[in-house]
Amino acid sequence: MAYSTGDTILDDHYNGFATSVNAIWGTGSGVRGFGQSTTVSAVSAGNTITASQWSTLLNRIRSISDHQGNDSSITIDTVTNPSAGDTISVLATLAADIGTIDASAATATNAAGFGTAVTDTAESTDVLTGTITQTDTLTFASANQMRYGWNAGGKVECSWSLTGGTSDSKLDNWVALATACGTYQIFANTSGKSGGTGSTDTNNTNSGFYDMTTSPVTVFKQFEDSAPYTASFISLDVSLDAAAGSSTVMTLTAKWADAAADQTSFNKNIYNVLDQVDGTKITTFSWSPPATTYLADTWGTPVWATTVNSHA
Repeated sequence: MAYSTGDTILDDHYNGFATSVNAIWGTGSGVRGFGQSTTVSAVSAGNTITASQWSTLLNRIRSISDHQGNDSSITIDTVTNPSAGDTISVLATLAADIGTIDASAATATNAAGFGTAVTDTAESTDVLTGTITQTDTLTFASANQMRYGWNAGGKVECSWSLTGGTSDSKLDNWVALATACGTYQIFANTSGKSGGTGSTDTNNTNSGFYDMTTSPVTVFKQFEDSAPYTASFISLDVSLDAAAGSSTVMTLTAKWADAAADQTSFNKNIYNVLDQVDGTKITTFSWSPPATTYLADTWGTPVWATTVNSHA
């Protein structure tokens, strides 16, 4: 029997809807699943669907929709929850509404915003004459917790800055490059540079969490734009410790590569090397968790750790 006006609403109908909603709200798998414990219970075969059960189903759809920002795209918010003793009518758009929130779940849509960011900085005060490599790892307590955080719309960001130091042509260009790089953002399914200026050599927009593998990939690279320093660059590589969905650790490696020749001169028979880049070279790594306005925190607080901060 179809789920349509004039027909009896069967437990099979209700359970089918509940299964689809639970795949988003509960543990789910892959790109679906927020890890919420308050899933919709199934109705036993032959049992009457109670007003309370029907209300629970509608409320879960509303919570998902509110988190995703789908209120204008579904009709559930215009429906009043039934009370005990009411005759429950068929909701003609229910299947379509669930399809809408499911499509948004597949892209980790997050309209609710973010919680307090967890950050770490790798800092080097070495005079930059080669390549500074700064690597951080982001570790979640379990693969599911990592998945929940991304599925609900969390993001990782990486940015650069150079503070202090002796102003000269070369250092000033490095300061400008760090600012021009802006912030590289990683979401569940997308990525890319935000802010900053200038043109990039590499700016991957499809290197989200679910696109990553165990092999490091250069997702961002930007060169200096002023001669004679145009061979110098900042870059970012990313990888996971296992396939996305089974991983618990994300690794991000930033490089400051000085490939430009230093200017030199003689001064009173003393050989001087000019344009040495001192100051503090900083890479900031950040995880912004999904807001918990409509969801409980099921992803926990991951831990950043600087594993490499070297100059070669």
